[in-house]
Amino acid sequence: MFKTIKNALKTPEVRKKLWYTLLLIIIFRLGCYITVPGVNSIALSEAMSSVDGVAGLINMISGGAFSRFSIFAMSITPYITASIVVQLLAMIIPSLERLTKEGGEEGRKKIDKYTKIITIILALVEAIGLFLSYKSAGIFVNTEFLTGALVVGLVGGTSLLMWLGDQITSKGIGNGISIIIFVGIVSGLPSFATTLGGLIVTDNGFSTTGLLLAIGIILGAILLIAGVVFVQQA
Repeated sequence: MFKTIKNALKTPEVRKKLWYTLLLIIIFRLGCYITVPGVNSIALSEAMSSVDGVAGLINMISGGAFSRFSIFAMSITPYITASIVVQLLAMIIPSLERLTKEGGEEGRKKIDKYTKIITIILALVEAIGLFLSYKSAGIFVNTEFLTGALVVGLVGGTSLLMWLGDQITSKGIGNGISIIIFVGIVSGLPSFATTLGGLIVTDNGFSTTGLLLAIGIILGAILLIAGVVFVQQA
């Protein structure tokens, strides 16, 4: 495997695709630290000190962008939802089904266009929903202009992520959306490792219970990944 990778890296075209993909990944990670307008950083830090549930999942996928309320706070989730919606609509709308199965390249472009339109609509709804959900936490500066800028920033961030994904797919190493999700999740591994270390080595010294818990978490993660791969291959 390593020999195959080494031989592939000797090809100028492959190296070019890798460097291009790396550049777009860096842009994605930088965007995760650019907070949208109208956010009170101190109040945000207090409100996001413990993010769990659905918000925690979004935060993990976005590479921590959600807890910082950056321009990529919504990550690529509106696009994923839009893709599922289009697939479901194709099962009940005959014209859309024909376009999916028999449309060829032109049909694929139209489906992609519909998906992106629905993505923008969903992103707008989600951005407004996030504002209304966290408004009571006092993390937003209460002015109409900044509220509009906040919503536009969130929708624009998702749109930019769609574009980055398309560029990685067409000019990079392929499957850009999956790579963006992967990078977001992997970026959280250092903090995850620190958390596991805190379970094992506490203020009172080495903890056998913490070690067993950490091993259980790691085994659970491995089993979860294996189950996902199994279902995907099925």
